[in-house]
Amino acid sequence: MNHQIPVKQCRYCGGEDIRVGWQHDEALVTFKKHGWMGNRLRLYICGRCGAILYQCVAEPHKFPQVK
Repeated sequence: MNHQIPVKQCRYCGGEDIRVGWQHDEALVTFKKHGWMGNRLRLYICGRCGAILYQCVAEPHKFPQVK
């Protein structure tokens, strides 16, 4: 899966070394009100200062559409 990086430069330190990481377990975003199955968060992190620059769920297609 080829994703376009949503940020190119850190807004805090100006660094351009953007890295990707994942947040698991208790930080899952669920698609059911009381469900345990969910979606990991993908994080884009500045490799220079460590700031989290952007976050999104890994599989947005799993969520129901708003009615």
